Amino acid sequence: MRRIVFPLTLLLILASAVAAQEVVIGYVDGTLEVREGSTWYELFIGDAVDESDRIRLGADAYAELTNGQTTVKLSRPGTYEVSDLILGAGRTESTGIAGMVLNRIGRLTGREAEEDRTVAGGVRASEAVNQNAPDWVGGEAIDDLIAEGTGLLNEGAYEDAYYVFQEAYDYAISDAEYARALFYYGYASTLVGRSAQAFDLLEEVGPDAGTDYYSSHVLALGQLLVESFAYDEAVEYLTALAEDDDQAPEDVQSARLLLGIAYDGLGMRQQARATLRAASATLPGTPAAEAAERLRDEL
Repeated sequence: MRRIVFPLTLLLILASAVAAQEVVIGYVDGTLEVREGSTWYELFIGDAVDESDRIRLGADAYAELTNGQTTVKLSRPGTYEVSDLILGAGRTESTGIAGMVLNRIGRLTGREAEEDRTVAGGVRASEAVNQNAPDWVGGEAIDDLIAEGTGLLNEGAYEDAYYVFQEAYDYAISDAEYARALFYYGYASTLVGRSAQAFDLLEEVGPDAGTDYYSSHVLALGQLLVESFAYDEAVEYLTALAEDDDQAPEDVQSARLLLGIAYDGLGMRQQARATLRAASATLPGTPAAEAAERLRDEL
């Protein structure tokens, strides 16, 4: 009997080990393929690959993979080793940057946005906007929608805010309105897990240093790029903010943390150490500073 039980137990252990190495395709838009021998086979949502596999993302495609503990996001075409992706995503997740966009809501919206949302001529801003819906022609109506959306962000109603910003995007007329609506719509997209859409929106009109949401735009886009292994582009966006001492120290520190991660991902260890050292020194004792110090110690 023992000679039967032992092999069965061993098989169960081996099966569990193999299953633990599987990575499931959680989302794909466009073409994602896995290599088997000399042939590439297309992957679809729900398919599984092993960490030892090599995958290829096509042009204009986006994909998300997970092993149950770590989620990998891919936004740029190329060939990737699944094991490298899992390792890299795990290290990035350990820094806590996934909450960077979420943690900026208070600073992005501010008290003024909350007050604007509460009252609009004796009526809640959302009600006033809805009453005037047939007459929307841009201008103050777009500002009302942005105010309503930011108020919803403050309340944690991210899905509702997403749809309000979508309306602002649909009704924007001037270039300034369009750019502003694009940013908030893209920002909310990151909060509700629509990363592929967030990329499109945040990149369509890139960060503009002349806007009051410039640093938030850079950091939201920079985070998406770092999380999806688009390190070269992340460096391009983040460098200016990381070197701008006129910006809020919290924003500069966040940019330096993301930039350090991007340099590390590119194999530029010396630049990564220097940038992470600068990040930890910008505002010592913050979670971002601690994450930068921990990453620097690992390099």
